[in-house]
Amino acid sequence: AGWPTRRREQWRYTDLEPLAAASYDLVPPAHDRDAVAAAQRLLADASLGPARRQLVLLDGGRIAGLGAAGLPDVEITSPEARWDEFVAAFAKPVGAKEYPLAALNTAFSRHGLWLRVPAGAVVSAPIHLVLVGSARASTAAQPRIVIELEAGARATVVQHFVDCSADSRGWSNAVTHVKQGAGSRLDFHRLQRHAHGVAHTSLLSAELSETAELLAGYFDLGGRLVRNDIAITLRGAGARTDLFGLFLAGRDQHVDDHTLIRHAAAATVSSENFRGIIGERGRGVFNGKVVVEPGCQRIDARQSNDNLLLGEHAEIDTKPELEIYANDVKCSHGSTVGELDSEQLFYLRARGLSDLEARRVLTAAFATTVVEQIGDEALRSAALAHVTARLAALTER
Repeated sequence: AGWPTRRREQWRYTDLEPLAAASYDLVPPAHDRDAVAAAQRLLADASLGPARRQLVLLDGGRIAGLGAAGLPDVEITSPEARWDEFVAAFAKPVGAKEYPLAALNTAFSRHGLWLRVPAGAVVSAPIHLVLVGSARASTAAQPRIVIELEAGARATVVQHFVDCSADSRGWSNAVTHVKQGAGSRLDFHRLQRHAHGVAHTSLLSAELSETAELLAGYFDLGGRLVRNDIAITLRGAGARTDLFGLFLAGRDQHVDDHTLIRHAAAATVSSENFRGIIGERGRGVFNGKVVVEPGCQRIDARQSNDNLLLGEHAEIDTKPELEIYANDVKCSHGSTVGELDSEQLFYLRARGLSDLEARRVLTAAFATTVVEQIGDEALRSAALAHVTARLAALTER
């Protein structure tokens, strides 16, 4: 497939040459005791979920003694252990031409996770997938995760990306496959809190059967160079997805979200809402595409992207797209880019707030609208705490 360059339309705003030139180790050696011990200390963070609900990958691989060995009502294996089944069910929708970094993941991933929730099962407590980056320099982790819900199953999965050291300089190239049976529901939340020097690329590939529901929330707070691809196909009639996200990009950070929602059946619904907050010398990218395939009638698709620029040299490139091949549809998209409202700032300052405090209040309100879409109260509170802490650093002058 070749290395993705800016000459490709899908990569025109994101330059991966720094990754190509960095000489990352794609086949790192086994971890020593110190690396495992550092990961264990990190897992004590309460926001990563209870220890009994954590499934852990260290530098993309599962390590004995890290995280829970099993979970009630969930079958846990790995793609490597069921490779033929994996290829038959999941390889075809992810082409190397469209997603070349996913092909790299396929070549070098090892000891990933395959979660299967049996038909009719309801997993009430969230499952926490904690993807930890070690402090080893120039390691390219290739985590691969499969989440499969059979007919009528329900589950909440939280995907965390964290690092053992604030000075980490690695690369995480993650691929997550989701397959949902008829009438199933998955709440999938992803919280990326990499160290500032870490590069992060990811793909979420999801396919929904009839009346299945996927609620997916993306939060990008860390990382130096971040590219997220999200590809959701509504394959069965009555399927629905609610996709929302928030990314914060400060000085020397680049965050790129590319989404594709494909309506491949009639009477399907999609709602998409992404927000970006870009600080001084930060850059964000949003490219959201909705495709309604021929003959798929009674479609309801809504997409919005709102962005807040906090500095003169903050930058956002936004490109919402609709591609419609049917005539009985309700489809809309929109995008806004702006700075903090001067009248609102004046209102708050007239009531005793300093300029910095007023800016933080308005910026937090802009971000909280997205965070509040998380249904689980504990998870929502944890996400809000991390977002608030990151915003405080982003709004400093």
